[in-house]
Amino acid sequence: LRVSSFIFFWYFLNAIFAIINKRTLSVFPYPWLLSWVQIAVGAAFMLVMWRLRVFKPPSTVGFDAKSWKALWPTSCLHLVAHVTACASYSLGSVSFMQVVKAGEPACSVILLTLFFGRKYSKLVWLTLIPIVGGVAVGSTTELNFSMASFVCAMISNVASALRSVTSKDLQDATGLRGINLYGAMSVVGAVVLLPISLIVEGAKLPAAFASAPAGMAAKGITLFGATVPFLAYLFVGSMLFHLYNQTSYQALGELSPLDISVANAVKRVVIILASVAVFRNPITPLGAWAGAVAILGTFLYSLAAQ
Repeated sequence: LRVSSFIFFWYFLNAIFAIINKRTLSVFPYPWLLSWVQIAVGAAFMLVMWRLRVFKPPSTVGFDAKSWKALWPTSCLHLVAHVTACASYSLGSVSFMQVVKAGEPACSVILLTLFFGRKYSKLVWLTLIPIVGGVAVGSTTELNFSMASFVCAMISNVASALRSVTSKDLQDATGLRGINLYGAMSVVGAVVLLPISLIVEGAKLPAAFASAPAGMAAKGITLFGATVPFLAYLFVGSMLFHLYNQTSYQALGELSPLDISVANAVKRVVIILASVAVFRNPITPLGAWAGAVAILGTFLYSLAAQ
């Protein structure tokens, strides 16, 4: 029951976040600033949880200057993955972005083979065929195809693949695990991303916050049917981002590799179905089949990689 609850909330929170994030970007199209707010809210939440001892504080498991330094590379990759994912959401449909994100295993295998000397079986390479083919066909049949959205999603894939590699070494170097590792990465990420986001989009911040409420009213954007201020909407979306990541770490910590493979594949399907139901973005039958093949390929890859 405990694991089932984690998985349910992981799916539910992730799907709701994807919808709210897309709507937020429609009135606040600044992925750098939005990403910083989302990560900073999560970091502040974790600091409060550590202070209240809801979660075991990192200081008790070796979070020192050495660990702080070790966190930087992985935290930066986490930032790149999230900022480019937000940009992809802003430039294209949620369902299209999720189909392209299904190509992450292909990026991982290619990068690890070329730059890290990793060897993979023929079976693993064969599972990349439905992934690459599904993403390719899904992209070409996307009615509202955006090359910029595709490129951003692919950059997010590369950053996520590299983050997975460095995360394993990071756990050994810092002793941090699960939600504490994610919380520490959020704290470092919030510090690193603030100056960058201000340099890239800071000049637009006053006008962006001033125009967002009118944009919400014009588009009829509400929070579960209730009219709320933009800052409240932004805060809820940011908390959903943190909580879906937290529940995913908690769920994955309780699952076997096979269960994780199934959970990740089903999660992507849930998000796509939820976004199509809410945004009514058109999908061709061939595009739907291509997305299904790509997601099935990620599942087969996970099995073959074990």
